[in-house]
Amino acid sequence: MVLFLLVSGAGFGQPTVQAQGLTSVITGMAAGDDADKSDTEGSKTASEETPAEQSALADEGEGAGFVQDVDVFVDQAISARDVFKDILKEIPVIHETMLTTLKAEGEDRGLGWIPVALIDIAAGVIFGVLAMTLLARWGRRQFASMYKADVYSRSDKITYLLLRALLMIVGVVLFFAVAVVVYLTVGTGLQAANQTALVIFSVIAAFLVFRIIFLNLLAPDADSHRLINLSSEEAGSLYRALLAGSAVSLFSVGFCLWMERLGLSLDAHKIALIGASALSMIILIGISVAYRKTIAGLIRGEAESDPPIWRKVLANVWHFIAIIYFAIAWGISAVRILLDLPDATGLVGAPLQVMLLAAIVYGILILIIDKVLLPRLDTADAQSKIAEDIKRSEESEGGKEDPESAMAQARAEAADREALRSPFRDLFDRGAAIIVLFGSLDLLASMWGVPLAGSSSLIGSFVEVLLVMFLGYMAYEAVKIVIDRQIAKEAPADQDEEVEVGGTGESRIATLLPIFRNFLLITIVVIAAMVVLSELGVNIAPLFAGAGVVGLAIGFGAQTLIRDIFSGAFYLLDDAFRKGEYIDIGSAKGVVEKISIRSMQLRHHRGALTTIPFGEIQQVENFSRDWAVMKLAFRVTYDTDVEKMRKIIKNFGKELLDDEYYGPMFLAPLKSQGIMSMEDSAMIARVKFTTKPGKQFELRKIVYAGLQDLFEKNGIKFAHRQVTVRVAGQDEGADSQGAPSASQSALQATAHAAAAGGAAGIFDPDDANGDANTDQL
Repeated sequence: MVLFLLVSGAGFGQPTVQAQGLTSVITGMAAGDDADKSDTEGSKTASEETPAEQSALADEGEGAGFVQDVDVFVDQAISARDVFKDILKEIPVIHETMLTTLKAEGEDRGLGWIPVALIDIAAGVIFGVLAMTLLARWGRRQFASMYKADVYSRSDKITYLLLRALLMIVGVVLFFAVAVVVYLTVGTGLQAANQTALVIFSVIAAFLVFRIIFLNLLAPDADSHRLINLSSEEAGSLYRALLAGSAVSLFSVGFCLWMERLGLSLDAHKIALIGASALSMIILIGISVAYRKTIAGLIRGEAESDPPIWRKVLANVWHFIAIIYFAIAWGISAVRILLDLPDATGLVGAPLQVMLLAAIVYGILILIIDKVLLPRLDTADAQSKIAEDIKRSEESEGGKEDPESAMAQARAEAADREALRSPFRDLFDRGAAIIVLFGSLDLLASMWGVPLAGSSSLIGSFVEVLLVMFLGYMAYEAVKIVIDRQIAKEAPADQDEEVEVGGTGESRIATLLPIFRNFLLITIVVIAAMVVLSELGVNIAPLFAGAGVVGLAIGFGAQTLIRDIFSGAFYLLDDAFRKGEYIDIGSAKGVVEKISIRSMQLRHHRGALTTIPFGEIQQVENFSRDWAVMKLAFRVTYDTDVEKMRKIIKNFGKELLDDEYYGPMFLAPLKSQGIMSMEDSAMIARVKFTTKPGKQFELRKIVYAGLQDLFEKNGIKFAHRQVTVRVAGQDEGADSQGAPSASQSALQATAHAAAAGGAAGIFDPDDANGDANTDQL
């Protein structure tokens, strides 16, 4: 009943229809009926019809075509049912028909030619297997050195497996050639016997080819070279199951092929093909159910990683999808066989064949990536070369040779070099996977008779769109990887925590690269989108014209935006500031944290983040370029020996220059500038030094602390702010003996107030909390 329902959905008895499926058959026959009807009933030529009439006729034809399709569907379903019944009636006499055909093929020998032919074929098979075995033994001796139990590189694994597979393929070719030669030597020459031998040899050769593919893909005999994440037990069990299923399926297909070559009836051949397809379906369903957990583990990926949700869902339901596919594929294959349509056989096992071919192609692409495009830099040979270079360098420097240390350093350097290539290798791997996926889908569709690539249908356009998207994706990722790597290379290796503000920023190229990257990525996306729209049949010329009009409108309506963009471009071209530099633009100051196409963000040293459009910037004061000068003033008493103080400061400056940590920070040593001014109670002395940007604040603390310690040791005293108050009515003697307690309290209060007022005058109003960084900046 299931077969009848499937047959009832397709046409029968239309030998001229070149259909690729049930829908194509019905559509083709409906189109043929429409053409006949238009030839007999159409009296008005296309040249006589107006466009309006042609449109009306087209609409009417679409509606009428649907009704005709329904009528044709019903008529063909009834015809297919009758034909199928006729075929079923011949099943009881198929045995007699086969015997009659076999006797006729044996001429005057009857059925006696069959055992003689089987003996001759067995002799050919024996000698062929013997030749293949000798070649395999020779190959093992020749390629034994290539097998390494401790191999880790995937390219080495693939190379070994491919070479072994090629050697085994040569053995299969040798088997077929020797078997044919032996059979032709000892055979009877009967045509039917020759056809039988050819079919048997072909089936055995196909079985050996499948065995080679399964053996090298699952590698149950080589744990170290297995590319699939399976245990030895799982790989061996799956290998035996696939091998047994392939043997049964090939035997059934070979039997059908043998019946066809011997000239059996077409109806019997159809029944045999349907039965062979059903047997393949049952075998594949059984394997899917038996190994659902094993294959689900492969879909999920590595156990230590958390797979994405789509992998988890697919791993849980894949066997249900496979069972549904096998059932539908068998039904459609049976319909096509009954209706003599092309692409009738092989639909059930098509996914397995495509996956095996995809695995081979993907392995070859990975080998090309690792051997040609991006050779690995962490292989044993590469590490040995690096170790030799290290040894030669140590010998030239007169050091002692340490092979273990050199090899450890070589492994570390090789790993670092390979890490730089890993993003590109991952990108190429993803590209190879996408290519294989699209190629597999196209091949599977071609096996179903619906080729995707190269067709003018909507599906063909969709494939071209996917190709453009793939190229755009690869270009996008490649540009992103290259620029991000360069940005990371230009970025400072580590941030100096001692630098408060004004430290050296990033390089100019590190500042411009993010903007350039965004520009390139947007360009790639826009070009890919335009090409995709063009492939879909959209006229993109009006889009460009509209973009020009919109751009003109934006230019007039958003003059501020245009001013910001152009101002920012010229500021960046002038190298006025870079990312990470401390700048002051008048209205705001801080470290340049982010630069976009129209604005930048400044991070104040207190944490506030300010966004400033480029068009609002009138001037830029950069504190992070070239060098920074720090001038420090201090108060000393009038009895200070100025020359002695100058020498102390000079010697202290020399000590700082000789220091391993602080010395490299100086661009000019600490110097005394002498006495800058004279006040009522003190002399104002000043020192200065030149440092790298951002280092002046760290050195300021060291200079102050060092001077205080040196001055104390050498008897130089700092002058404190003081106010002398004379009370009326008291003479000098009374003052010398001591003022009343109330007067002393007043003096102390006045002195504190004066000192506080002088200290407050040092800082800016917005930095009254004592932030000395702003005092410098």
